[in-house]
Amino acid sequence: LVASPPIATNGSSTIAGSIIWNDKRNGMFQQILVMPFARMEYIASTIITIMLMGLASAGLILVAGSPTLVGSAQPTLVGSLYVLYALITGAIFFGSIAIIISTRLKSSEGFNVIVNSVFLFFSFVSTAFYPAQGVPGALSAAFYINPLTYIVDITRAGIFNNIDLFTNIEVGIIAAATAAVFFLATLSMMKMKI
Repeated sequence: LVASPPIATNGSSTIAGSIIWNDKRNGMFQQILVMPFARMEYIASTIITIMLMGLASAGLILVAGSPTLVGSAQPTLVGSLYVLYALITGAIFFGSIAIIISTRLKSSEGFNVIVNSVFLFFSFVSTAFYPAQGVPGALSAAFYINPLTYIVDITRAGIFNNIDLFTNIEVGIIAAATAAVFFLATLSMMKMKI
């Protein structure tokens, strides 16, 4: 259950790429830019949409699964802020990846195949379903290359109030990774031909 909210933000982020791909295909992107809107405003609105959808789906999963957390979860205000941070950062990270992919591809089939493959890799090569302790060394290393691992770990730490120095290091790592991918997504949007 704890891994479900981060995976929900991962899944809802594909919508960002779909929005941009469909807007580009149907001429909406060109129409939006003819109005008094800048590309950055379009990017910001897409990212805000991703964050809201990711938070809504994660919230629904947490509410539906809350009976399984009774007795083991130790929610605190600080822990809740860590969970919120992880979910928002995850939505921005995965939304940015979907944006990058959508600006590069010309067919919806190609977009869907690549996005689903990339997100399946992120989901299954992370600590979302099983911990990094006890797995073979190469798989454990792959876990910590995967940003979803940090998002899931921060979410777990927030829900169970296990915040420590390593959690704060993970916060910094995912912040840097998200900033880099968001920057690349912004560049992709700025260079996208109408």
